Amino acid sequence: MLGDQLKLPLPEEIADRRLPARIRPMEAVAVDAPFDDPEYFFEPWWPGARALAFVESGRLRMQVSGLSDPIAAFPELGDLPQQVVGEGVVLDGTLLVLDEEGRPDAELLRARLTGGQPGEMDAGRPAYVASDLLWSEGVSWSRRPFAARRDRLTAVLPAGDRVIVGRGYVHDGTLVAEALAALGIEGLSAKRLSARYRPGPGRDAWLRAPILPPEPRPRPTLALILRLPLS
Repeated sequence: MLGDQLKLPLPEEIADRRLPARIRPMEAVAVDAPFDDPEYFFEPWWPGARALAFVESGRLRMQVSGLSDPIAAFPELGDLPQQVVGEGVVLDGTLLVLDEEGRPDAELLRARLTGGQPGEMDAGRPAYVASDLLWSEGVSWSRRPFAARRDRLTAVLPAGDRVIVGRGYVHDGTLVAEALAALGIEGLSAKRLSARYRPGPGRDAWLRAPILPPEPRPRPTLALILRLPLS
């Protein structure tokens, strides 16, 4: 049937079902200010380290710029494969380290990323916020629109204690920015729903807008950010 044919993977997607050793991530392009557009999905720009998570044969490996062994630095995330539904999955997201009150802490993250001093490497609680899906069941999804990748992401990654799918909102970027500003978040991510995943500069596929929080700037907890009225 035609419907079944439309579900078949593209030829280039099934050429090799082994996950690649590395993937060149898409990079956001800076814009001057938040905006509204029904073609975009808006979410927080998470204050952490960009990380790709590869799940294959029940094992996890991570790709983090400047870090040769991310799993050694973030061993608490080693059970991520048990949370993922399916196999051959690659997630794109952000690594955070939370303090005792659940707030993203830049110094705790820096200590993990740089090796830190004795006792610093196990300080804080690591978390991973997934924002995109690049592979699923050993098939590349990079040529599919972000809306499809996002739907698949929510299906393969149910929420856990340390790993979650970030929340966002379609169309109302300025409204999301206002809510994030009150929490001290300094950036807004905007992804075009119809765009494929582009290695390197994302052009109009992925934009980043600055947010100017009020003074003094609060430090929101991850739980509070996730309770924003975002769909």
